Amino acid sequence: MQPEKEIMNYGEIKALRKAFNSVKERQGLNLPGNFAERKTRLKAVREFCVGNEELLAQAIEKLKKNGIKVHLVKEKKEAITVILSEIGQEKLIVKSKSNVTKEIELTKALEKEGLTVVETDIGDRILQILDAKPSHPTGPVTHLSAKDIAKGLSKYYDTPIKGDPEDIVKIVREDVISNLDKAKIGITGANAITAEEGSIVITHNEGNIYEVMRKEKHIVVTSIDKIYPDIESAVSMLKVLSYNATGSIIPSFVEIITGVSKTADVEKKFIKGVHSPSDITLILVDNKRSELARNGFKELLYCVGCGNCLLFCPMYNTIGNEFARDSHLGGKGIVYYSLYNGEKDEKLEFCLTCGRCRQNCPLELDIPAMIRKIRSSGMSSEMYYFLKSHIIWAYYQLVLKSKNH
Repeated sequence: MQPEKEIMNYGEIKALRKAFNSVKERQGLNLPGNFAERKTRLKAVREFCVGNEELLAQAIEKLKKNGIKVHLVKEKKEAITVILSEIGQEKLIVKSKSNVTKEIELTKALEKEGLTVVETDIGDRILQILDAKPSHPTGPVTHLSAKDIAKGLSKYYDTPIKGDPEDIVKIVREDVISNLDKAKIGITGANAITAEEGSIVITHNEGNIYEVMRKEKHIVVTSIDKIYPDIESAVSMLKVLSYNATGSIIPSFVEIITGVSKTADVEKKFIKGVHSPSDITLILVDNKRSELARNGFKELLYCVGCGNCLLFCPMYNTIGNEFARDSHLGGKGIVYYSLYNGEKDEKLEFCLTCGRCRQNCPLELDIPAMIRKIRSSGMSSEMYYFLKSHIIWAYYQLVLKSKNH
């Protein structure tokens, strides 16, 4: 291995650390008084919901009663086939940030079929244009400086763009809006699916999801581990997610969808499809989650995707998304990637097993224990990986310090 060739650009590491520190500062200012209690409740809810087939069946039944079309799919190829069928003859798709669509490589699959897919989240649209790898689940371009982003966008749009965040957002926003106006189908993810109400819960800060879900057809792509008992528990989860992801107590927007648009203004009779969307389809992806839950890795699926583990991971703060596989970021991401592919990924050796991720995870997920379970056959092999990871980390630290002088 030649470590220096694998390390991220020093400027990217510097930008990543700066962004992560800003989130930590907001967390310090906005810590809710009841946060410990909320985390305890969330863990109990996740333990109850993940792998609960009865609750999943209840949610699906209720969703269907609410007029939402539901597809329960086993793996990503099936998911893509179903989504293509739902899209039909349309060629332009607008979508919002979704870790599940990244997992199943939806954009790539749709583009292969000749469709144009436009990400509407500013960060994801920049990532798409620059053909770059993400660095955080809720802040995908935190590792890129405004100057570097402007350089790439200037080339793409064939117009000079200043390295100023406001100018960058302005031109990307105009691009996104022009595509939103033309599209008839919008694809989003979901943060939660509730069993009691049969609702889809989605959170966002930019307002783009509000526009995407108001297309004629709204396709929601999420995973079976996103089931919650009710809306109250889902919203409580969103507060934990928001605080850990951005340092804010609650996101700017929380959308709760419980069926297509309808009115009962005339004689109190429901008339559906008054405004868009007139068609809502939910794709619930398993993609080996049931298998993981049965085979000793159920805890991995408790994750709500806040990315707080990345903020405090020494290795991730040193080599960034080199400690990742595509959108599977950090130790948790590499664990999932390894289990999904049924093989020990070589990047597991980067983990220092220091436990910082567990200490700063709202659910206290023991990722280091999972990594040891996958990468090591016993005490001697784990000692080898422990020493190797610390040597790699120390080497990268020296490289970064030398570049800083």
